[in-house]
Amino acid sequence: MIRFLTKRTVQFAFGAAIAILLIVAGFAYRSIVISGENGRWVQHTHEVLENLQDMQFALETVSSSIRGYVLTGEETYLDPYRAARVSLEQHTAAVGELTSDNPAQRENMLALERLAAGRMGRADEIIDLRRNQGPSAASEALRVGPGLRVGVEYRAVIGRMQDEERRLLALRLADAQRSTSQIKITLLLGTFLGLLITVAAGWSVQRDNSRRETAEEALRESERKYRTLIQGVREYAILMLGLQGEIRSWNPGAERMTGCTQEEITGHNFSFFFSPDDVERGRPEEILRLAAASGQHEKQGMRVRKNSSRFLVHASYTASRDPNGQLRRFSDT
Repeated sequence: MIRFLTKRTVQFAFGAAIAILLIVAGFAYRSIVISGENGRWVQHTHEVLENLQDMQFALETVSSSIRGYVLTGEETYLDPYRAARVSLEQHTAAVGELTSDNPAQRENMLALERLAAGRMGRADEIIDLRRNQGPSAASEALRVGPGLRVGVEYRAVIGRMQDEERRLLALRLADAQRSTSQIKITLLLGTFLGLLITVAAGWSVQRDNSRRETAEEALRESERKYRTLIQGVREYAILMLGLQGEIRSWNPGAERMTGCTQEEITGHNFSFFFSPDDVERGRPEEILRLAAASGQHEKQGMRVRKNSSRFLVHASYTASRDPNGQLRRFSDT
């Protein structure tokens, strides 16, 4: 009777471990898919914000080029004017396509297109006045024209669109972080339950020597599958950085995530994995500065692999100090 109960206990434990394995795998896969989708939406929002900024810059370039031409009459001032018009059309088309699924943003785009069309038409009129009637007529047209008002309205609409995109970005970043947290919780809970069941099954197997080998083999197989799942889903990168952000150590998780081996990357600055725009804006230096100031700094953003593809990370940067309080290094996990 005792052997029968032990056998049933082992069977139950093994079956429960497999069930947990499948449940965790399914949930983790679903969370990864959702996290990937959130990452794409985050990148989508960044593209909208960048194009909006370029649109505003292009319209300002149009205005400054026209003023320069009116004051000097030099045709060279019309070259940046023409380039800015082309740039404005391109970025306007890009934003229109990227925000086509958002009714509020579509209305804002209609307002921007109307304002830009009016500004371009007025610019052509002022150019004709300068050529045909001289600087006085053109200057007067600039002074009394609606150019300033159009510029203010254009910036206001751009601001509304940027606020909407930042709101969406905050929601999408929160969703991405929530998905990452769900993966961690699921794996930790699954690990705990799996280990608990494994210990219980091992204890039961020890009470029945005749079934020990079979039960131990089943447990080893279950554990192997579980470790394989964790390795396939939960891949963490751990880096040790110098005071300037130079990479001193590099773990296999980082190699899998970025495609760079330790020999290739040791000694390089960790900004190697930031986009050129982020490097130009000084974001790597800002991260280290904030980590040094507060002891730890968490940052979520896009990074660049060795093959130039991008991926979303949630990184925690920790500053290490010696007993005297001197900063020694940083860790990136």
